[in-house]
Amino acid sequence: MMPKTAPADEAGTWARSLAFRALLNDGRRVRVRPVVPADRANLAAGLARMSPRSRYFRFHSQVSRLSEARLRYLSEVDFREHVAWAALAIDEPGSPGVGVARFVRDREHPESAEFAVTLLDEWQGFGLGSLLLRTLMGSAAQRGIGQLVAPVLAEHEAALHLIERLGGRRARVEDGVVDMILPVRRALRASRPVRPTLLLHGRTA
Repeated sequence: MMPKTAPADEAGTWARSLAFRALLNDGRRVRVRPVVPADRANLAAGLARMSPRSRYFRFHSQVSRLSEARLRYLSEVDFREHVAWAALAIDEPGSPGVGVARFVRDREHPESAEFAVTLLDEWQGFGLGSLLLRTLMGSAAQRGIGQLVAPVLAEHEAALHLIERLGGRRARVEDGVVDMILPVRRALRASRPVRPTLLLHGRTA
C-alpha cells in the first residue's frame, strides 16, 4: 500500500508497478493504474471535459469546478480506506485521464464502502465503466470489504444497469435517489475477471 504522504516519484513508481493495459469494446486502449497525488490536475481537467449532465449524475448537483481541498481529497488516497483507480487514454496526446473509480470505507461499518465511477462522456458505453468497477471490486475484496454501496440518481439508468449487470441490487429509493448495493465476492464470482494484458513501466500521466 502506498501512503498518501509518499514522495511523488515514489508514488509514481508504485502506481506504475500496478498498472495494466486494457482494450475497450470499440478498440480504444486505456492504461488503468492507482490514482496518485500528481493526478490533481488530471482530475480538474477531467471535470472540465464532462458535460453538465454527467457532472450532475456524479455529484447530484451542478459542479463547475473542484476546490483545492476537494482535489487533494480525491487525489491523495491512502489505498487502504480510500482506494481510487484511474483510466488514461494511452493513444491520445498526453495520455489524459478518461475515467476514475473509487471507494471509501465506512468507518462505522468497515465491511462496507461507498463507491463511485466517473467517465468522460465520449468514453461511456464501451465497457470502461465495467472494467473500472470490476477493478474496484478486486481491491475491495483484498481489503475485506463485503459490499460496495452507491447512491445513484434514479434517472441515471446507465449506472443503475451497470451495477445490476455486475450483481448489484436496488435497496431503497428516496427523493429520486436509488441506494445500490453490490455484494463484492458474489459479483466477482459472476463477473469476468480483470486480467492485466501488459504491465506498463512507462511515463505516468
